[in-house]
Amino acid sequence: MTIAGKTFKNLKSVVSLFLLIFLCVSCFPGKSELFLKGIENYNDGKYRSAINLFDEAILRDPGNAELYYYRARAKIQTGDCTGAGDDYSRAIVLDNSVGEYFINRGLARISCSNYSEAILDFDYALVQDPENSQIYFNRAYAKELMEDYPAALDDYNTAIEIDSSNFTYFINRGILYSILIRPQNAIEDFTKAISLNSKSALAYKNRGDEYVQLSKIAKAVEDYSKAIMIEPSNSDLYYSRAEARIKMNEFLSAVVDYTNIISIDSTDATAYYNRGICYANLNMKENACDDFVKSGELGFYEAYQVIKEYCGEQKEVKKKK
Repeated sequence: MTIAGKTFKNLKSVVSLFLLIFLCVSCFPGKSELFLKGIENYNDGKYRSAINLFDEAILRDPGNAELYYYRARAKIQTGDCTGAGDDYSRAIVLDNSVGEYFINRGLARISCSNYSEAILDFDYALVQDPENSQIYFNRAYAKELMEDYPAALDDYNTAIEIDSSNFTYFINRGILYSILIRPQNAIEDFTKAISLNSKSALAYKNRGDEYVQLSKIAKAVEDYSKAIMIEPSNSDLYYSRAEARIKMNEFLSAVVDYTNIISIDSTDATAYYNRGICYANLNMKENACDDFVKSGELGFYEAYQVIKEYCGEQKEVKKKK
């Protein structure tokens, strides 16, 4: 009886302890629910709602670094780079062993133009994960923004040595080569990026720009055309191709490009003005003057001088107020 009684007493203690733990967890029934709901809202693009949910979760559990981390991610999506940086800092104070906290704070600091502080974050992250190509890539970009081009190039090179399958690395290094006026190196990188991702309009566009610098205009037009096939609603691509065609005196083809731009945005005053220039070169004076007037009405006031000199008094000009 004594043994049975003792066993029963211990079982009661275990049951009591279980109930106590259960009741303590139940004191905060919304914590995990708030966290999961916040993540759900974040994934649905409802960033402000996610922030509100993380706010409430943090009130219940202020020592949870992960909550600050996710709230920071939501804040950066709303453009609040300062608030995001502060939350990443809180997460780091609570747990400085997570390299991702430093990486994301570095990215937030880049958004806030705090490039030197961002580099320090990437330095610390690399101590924890020295073979992470993305960290070298991020640090390279920060150094590039600080115009420390040799150091940026070193980091891009290291990122590519670690992972040569990421087409973005080659695009960014190609852009840096372009800044350094090394067009052949830039073209090689953009070509490599295209081989890795043939759907990259940016790679084609940038390679086209380098061909223009080398006076290989036909090749540039070919690349711009491929980029347009990928992103047919990108006005910048039509501008680039139109300018290249003008260099080749293909004014009618440039007219088509500017017309496409206008179909995308009928308020683009520059497109009307440039199309007017092309019409003028094609001796289509009426069309040219119509475009110059439209450009002026939309706010491109340089058009009025052209109207005065080229169109004379045949066009009634109404300045947009």
